[in-house]
Amino acid sequence: MKPLNLILGALFFLILTGCAGSKATISEDWNWRPSTIAVIYSNPLVMNMDDVQDDLPEYASSFPTWVTQKLKKNIEAKVNARGSNQMRVEVVHYPSCSTGGPACFFMGESELLLDGKDFFANENDQFTLPEADVYLVLDGVTFKNVDAVASGAGLLGVLLSYMMHSGDLFVEGTYGFYDGKSHKRLGYGSLQSNEGYFFGTAKSTWDDLMENAAEDLLDETPLLK
Repeated sequence: MKPLNLILGALFFLILTGCAGSKATISEDWNWRPSTIAVIYSNPLVMNMDDVQDDLPEYASSFPTWVTQKLKKNIEAKVNARGSNQMRVEVVHYPSCSTGGPACFFMGESELLLDGKDFFANENDQFTLPEADVYLVLDGVTFKNVDAVASGAGLLGVLLSYMMHSGDLFVEGTYGFYDGKSHKRLGYGSLQSNEGYFFGTAKSTWDDLMENAAEDLLDETPLLK
């Protein structure tokens, strides 16, 4: 087999297997579009910090700032692209929790708990909960880089990874949507968004990943009506 055909075959394989996305369950009672949404996310865990230092050096010591900016920009663009009424979007990074890891929240059907306490009633000097019609809570946020070899692409993946330094950049987590008044859960799911790359990651890889994540989080919800 010619090298070019081998590479093209590997590219086609990775395109077919490169989509991850989100697995969501949305309540049938949630059939309305809110005027405001607040996104609350826990401290992200970055497994490939060396890539952040190379691709986003200005955010190497303040990565959550970049995450906040990207979530706000991409969610605003998507929820206001289709709806006639402009939706206000706020994004807040929750700095820490007692678990010491990226997963902080218990997202129950009728309650959202943080350290065993009602999150909506929780008072914290580090955090001010904005008012919103709907809250999107994103927890266990983890970024990682998986090369073509580790992603199970077989012999073609081994060759492609060796020749082109290819793979996928992932962001994973769990999430829940909550009614701003009743505080009942409107929907929940698991996030696994990815963006493929060749010849190593770049700033654009991270930007595209966050755009994919926003699309996956909002898909099949009334936010896109």
